[in-house]
Amino acid sequence: MRIRKPWTEWDDGIDHRKIPGAMGIFEIADADQRTIYIGKATGKSPFGIRGELFRHFSTAERLEGLNWSHPQMGETLPSIAEGARFYRYEVNHMYYSRWIEALTRYREDHGELPPANVEDPEQPPRLGRYHWKSEDAGDGS
Repeated sequence: MRIRKPWTEWDDGIDHRKIPGAMGIFEIADADQRTIYIGKATGKSPFGIRGELFRHFSTAERLEGLNWSHPQMGETLPSIAEGARFYRYEVNHMYYSRWIEALTRYREDHGELPPANVEDPEQPPRLGRYHWKSEDAGDGS
């Protein structure tokens, strides 16, 4: 099952307190709202989902003076650096199994993982199969 929350366009002026500092999963999409990355905010993620999203979308300079920053600030995955525009997230303390489920669902619907997940050095464990496609599999969301 995909994250059903609507896409939100990234805005560098966003108040960082509006994004939760909790564990969970998130998706990043391009300008056409096609998923390009499915990520997770673990118990070791500084500032949870907030930190992970700012890590992918923002820079350390943007957060200067705000008294918080992700140690890996600045995107290194080409698909995200070149095309990230939207995000959505789901707070979930069972983030790891939910991340695997979201990746499996995406791969089942599209035949491969999202582009930035393929580029990511942290590869997920072996994914299972559902043997059925989602009703909306063809729309790219």
